[in-house]
Amino acid sequence: MGESPPSTPSGPERRGRSTAAWWGLCVAVFSLGYLATCQRGFSWQDSGTFQRRVQDGDYSGDLGLALAHPLYIAAGQAVRAVPLGPFAMRLNAFSGVGMAVALANLMAVVTLLTGRRWIGLATAGMLAVCHTAWWLSTIAEVYTWSAAGLTGELWLLAHLLRRPRWGVLAGLAFVCGLGWCVHNFVLLGLPVYLAVAVVLVRTGRLRAWSLAIAAAAFALGAAPYLVMIVQKAAATGRPGAAVVSALVGEYGPNVFNLTDMSDKALSNTVLMGMNAVSLLVPLAVVGWFALRRRAGAGAAAAIAALTVIHILFVARYNVQDQFTFFLPSLVMIALAAGLGLAELAERSRRWRIAAIAAAAVSIALPPAFYAAAPALARAAGYDLPERHRFRDELRYWMVPWKHDEDSAERFAAAALRQAAPDGVILTDSTADDPLRLVQRRDGLGGDVSFQLEDRALPSYEADPATFRSALGGRTLYLYHRPAGRLADDAEFARGPTDALYRLTRWRPRAQ
Repeated sequence: MGESPPSTPSGPERRGRSTAAWWGLCVAVFSLGYLATCQRGFSWQDSGTFQRRVQDGDYSGDLGLALAHPLYIAAGQAVRAVPLGPFAMRLNAFSGVGMAVALANLMAVVTLLTGRRWIGLATAGMLAVCHTAWWLSTIAEVYTWSAAGLTGELWLLAHLLRRPRWGVLAGLAFVCGLGWCVHNFVLLGLPVYLAVAVVLVRTGRLRAWSLAIAAAAFALGAAPYLVMIVQKAAATGRPGAAVVSALVGEYGPNVFNLTDMSDKALSNTVLMGMNAVSLLVPLAVVGWFALRRRAGAGAAAAIAALTVIHILFVARYNVQDQFTFFLPSLVMIALAAGLGLAELAERSRRWRIAAIAAAAVSIALPPAFYAAAPALARAAGYDLPERHRFRDELRYWMVPWKHDEDSAERFAAAALRQAAPDGVILTDSTADDPLRLVQRRDGLGGDVSFQLEDRALPSYEADPATFRSALGGRTLYLYHRPAGRLADDAEFARGPTDALYRLTRWRPRAQ
């Protein structure tokens, strides 16, 4: 009997293998790009906090469970164990890997919806160089991994709507559960996914028991976070407060804000607007008009709902770093832009060339603009107030690559030397973690200590005498320019090369 001819993979199997190969290539290429431009050392603000929390194995933080991000901290522990280069750089580069995964997922989603691999790749490339995406991919942050979760959800949602299966729904629910352990952004999409699942059950395309399996899958993915909620409820005896902590942390007024604007609204608007230095938005408009026809009624409704929810959320979320919360909205805009590319490319050969040119311009133009942006802003008379002498504010915020940005480490080293041997630095959340991290790593500053926003020292505004008693004769240094009652009651000086304001004397009227 002759041998059977070797079997050949079926069409779907070949497409699956091809998608996996292209997905892996996207992750590798984009990860390398972000690695080349990530910050090499310790960072300011939340990024410095993440670097410190990962070093300390701090899974809960001190701003409520909503800002705990336990899965990110756990992943950071694994990154910390990799003996390749400085720890801070590794953690910063880890954000780039998260964005690379998000871009690869987006490529797969757009390819699925359009049937064109090149359109998926072009869409990923356009999003990769958007300001917010690139900026967040070079420092330690959770947002890029949250974007990876969102794009994974979109990919599973597209498959679920094309061919409803209980396993795909369970996978979507599990990814959402994991996403909750990374960032609360996932909660914005849950109502949409639940509505899709209910409609599929009611129309008979899924069995009702699929919902129970999906709920169990979500609970399994979210288990680490659910355990933290239960532990907090047991420790405080206040289950309701534990749930509120998990949902909004200490930012309830910001989450539910409808009227107030941040005092940094203009700066945040400018930074979010920098994502429009391409044809991404016009292409997205074309994609939105073609959404129902290209994606189908169900997918179009779900994509539209997710887009509106994310844009409305960030538009009224009045926090200082509002622009960083724009990333999910940007992902949804990029998805629509991919559909817009397909719509143009299929009209005629001439339109196809125009679509390719639009994608090429949208990839090549943004980096050139970012490089020139600080000079252009100053030429137009726009600048940001100096926070200290070590960071060019416009360059820091407007230029997304950070491989040559080390202002946090230079500031911390200079401040620790200035405050040595036993000064007390009154700082804030911007500079507190770089100071601690540099002191820990380099042993600078001797017995210098830090007081974060009056949390250890009593409030000077409320009780000057107790404040001075707690200071105990040690020299006080301020990160910020003196203000309020403290500025009235004491004199401060900062020399030409000093990093901090130093208290030189108490005025006689201070009691």
